[in-house]
Amino acid sequence: MRGERCQPVDNFLVIEYARPVMAVKVKIPRSDAEEALIRLMRLGDRLWRASDARFAAFGLTDNQYNVLRILNGAGEPLPQAEIGRRLLSSRANVTKLIDSLESRGYVKRLACGDRRMKLVALTDAGAKFLAESLPEVIGFAEEVMRPLARQERRALIELLDKLRVD
Repeated sequence: MRGERCQPVDNFLVIEYARPVMAVKVKIPRSDAEEALIRLMRLGDRLWRASDARFAAFGLTDNQYNVLRILNGAGEPLPQAEIGRRLLSSRANVTKLIDSLESRGYVKRLACGDRRMKLVALTDAGAKFLAESLPEVIGFAEEVMRPLARQERRALIELLDKLRVD
């Protein structure tokens, strides 16, 4: 804003400053912990967006795909609350995810003895979709991890496990 001239706006007096008015700059000490955390968060955000773009080609979000992977891995129907726990997502969000997947025929809800609880099962169509999309998903992971040697990938997994906050 230096050197710019301000004009009156709606008959209000506009004060011109030689330089922008700002609070005093705070000196922030360097922190390896903060720098590592910020890098992880930025990388996570970039990967999440790239992943979303890939799953959009399938007409899904990554969370919807993760529901299918969770059900496949469980090998049995799961309560929505358990799916939510594994996704670290709210119950309302899980309901929307299940509704969307059910409308595509990838999952189905099963009645239980407890009428308040419904189990969610992977359908044959959902399993077929997983099988067909797996090469693309694994290919994306391989592409992202290409700069790391196999041993470095294992080390990264171990380091990330140490930071796990469940």
